[in-house]
Amino acid sequence: MMSSTPKYFFLFCVSLCIFLFSLSKFLHYKTSFSTHSPHSAPKNKPVHLLVLSSWRSGSSFLGQIFNHRNDVFYIFEPGHPFWFSFQNEGSELLHFPLRDLLQSLFTCDVSPLHQYLPGGGKRVSELLFYAETRALCTPPTCSAFKLTDGYDHLKCKRSCMNTSLDQMGETCKTYSHVVMKTIRILDLSILLPLFRDPALDLRILHLVRDPRAIAFSRQYFYLLMDDKILLKNEGNTNITISRVMKKICKAQVDINRVAKAAEVLQGRYMAIRHEDLSNEPLKNIKKMYNFAGLHPTKDLEQWVYNVTHKEVADKNGIMTFSRDSSKVPYKWRTPMDFHLVEQIQQNCKEAMDLFGYKPAKSQIEQKNLTLDLVNKEWSLE
Repeated sequence: MMSSTPKYFFLFCVSLCIFLFSLSKFLHYKTSFSTHSPHSAPKNKPVHLLVLSSWRSGSSFLGQIFNHRNDVFYIFEPGHPFWFSFQNEGSELLHFPLRDLLQSLFTCDVSPLHQYLPGGGKRVSELLFYAETRALCTPPTCSAFKLTDGYDHLKCKRSCMNTSLDQMGETCKTYSHVVMKTIRILDLSILLPLFRDPALDLRILHLVRDPRAIAFSRQYFYLLMDDKILLKNEGNTNITISRVMKKICKAQVDINRVAKAAEVLQGRYMAIRHEDLSNEPLKNIKKMYNFAGLHPTKDLEQWVYNVTHKEVADKNGIMTFSRDSSKVPYKWRTPMDFHLVEQIQQNCKEAMDLFGYKPAKSQIEQKNLTLDLVNKEWSLE
């Protein structure tokens, strides 16, 4: 018991530092904005949208749908540097300081990042995924671009790396929507205090995907560090894809249950399946945009069509790849080992039932693509 005390005290201190920095920033916030900003300070309280999902569920694509808007300040995976600063802790313990970080970033307070980024949080390049944020790759945040240049992923990585983190915070305050996506929140109840924060207009967009497709995709990516953190408190050091998926599936079910039970989340939670977004992208984007208080533009609709109907790589664009999205949900069915499929179906039965995924009863059923294993009539409403 005594051996666990120091780590809990250390994490408590981290959370306390994040809170004190946030409070200090709030009390001493300067209300002036850069005269070079193409935006003006939002007249009303900004909308704050958090995309919750799990690894390999399509959340990067969903995030870029919002990042495409020039009135959205988007932050890709803010929990990544935090998790990798505390690699020996479990996900349960890291939820609390991560929650405090999200609260700060939603109000454009970047001061907590100074505490654990490798260079003390002086430049945006210390954020591994800074070039995924369109707002950091355009004026006035990055002077290397002209307003007419648009978004250029590679140029941003080369030319905007020295932008100060404080400039990021000031720019964020001029946007009407602040959107973040994370795969590192497995307990929605941790976030409930944020819904009672009068400074936030927080909404949750919950992206889920067929667990079998997630398991298949995870096999091709190095996620060992994440898996160790996920299973830290499970009492078994043997890390398998089956055990990881069992915890992920339980988390997605619990997130939905909390959302339906908590009165403060009524009208502020929306669930969407990866498969529906892939098969009918424009239809579902309109639903998500309506939920977030946004309206699709012709430019967005054309971009979405291009990245979901053409097998073309674009290393400079807002999405570095495009593909026929209607084929993506079925990629696991032919090559995936049926023994693993059976394990996932057993460990994720509750999630599959809740989100409308049908089990394959045999290898023949699995490989029979004329047999639809996704319930088209699914709805959580």
